[in-house]
Amino acid sequence: MSDWTGVGLPVDDLPTPLVGMEYKDIRQKFVEISGRYDLVNSETWEDNGADFYLNMGQRMLDRYTDSIKMYARYPFKLTTGTIIAKTPGLRSIKEVWIANVNGRAQLSPVPLDQLRKEFAKESNLLSTGIPSYYAPAVFRPFPDDLTSVAGLYDVEDLLLSETHYTYNGVIVMPPPAEDYTLTIWGLFYSPALSAILSGTAWTQTKSYWTENEPATLLEAALSRLATFAGNITSAKEHKEAMLEDLRALDFDAVDEMLVGDMEMGE
Repeated sequence: MSDWTGVGLPVDDLPTPLVGMEYKDIRQKFVEISGRYDLVNSETWEDNGADFYLNMGQRMLDRYTDSIKMYARYPFKLTTGTIIAKTPGLRSIKEVWIANVNGRAQLSPVPLDQLRKEFAKESNLLSTGIPSYYAPAVFRPFPDDLTSVAGLYDVEDLLLSETHYTYNGVIVMPPPAEDYTLTIWGLFYSPALSAILSGTAWTQTKSYWTENEPATLLEAALSRLATFAGNITSAKEHKEAMLEDLRALDFDAVDEMLVGDMEMGE
């Protein structure tokens, strides 16, 4: 039996941390609580509509939560002359950084119209250098099914396919004179939840919510189910239970930030 370094507690005496639930078990619990056994295969518990409500519930949780636990870093190889970094699932950009072997630097955020005015030439005509600014990109063309911009100028940042519906990202200036790692710090949606049975083996996805707050995920999914069923009272009750859990999580996040602030102030 060994001690936990720095605390002196025997490892065997440490409290066992709570663990998440496998997604297939969360799906089963959702069906059992709601009584909607039609939303799964009655023999195998495979999805027959339950995942729609669970994913909608998870998306609602993501939108209600902006604590540090929800942040992610998206690294992108910004090659020489490239001005666009794009990614699906990005909710909100908080910071943008570039880095190479010589170090790293934070880019300054500016409105897109200001960036376009400051660097009015086509990017291939601009002087390259070290990127200093970024702006949230606008990838959508109009009409949405636009497939070609041959012979047109000032359209280099458009995504000419259906992918523009799901992408978000940034434009940086000036164009880089060498390769960098560009990192977007921000809020991202959780990965879609699924559990697929092949023979006797399950292939499942995970998220922050399945691993840490499965009960809150269930509350959110039950609220979405009740909303779509037109049961407003039940939807409100489940949503209030969800929000109560989120408020507790917010208190934890604030407490953690205060500890950091006090340490930095010493």
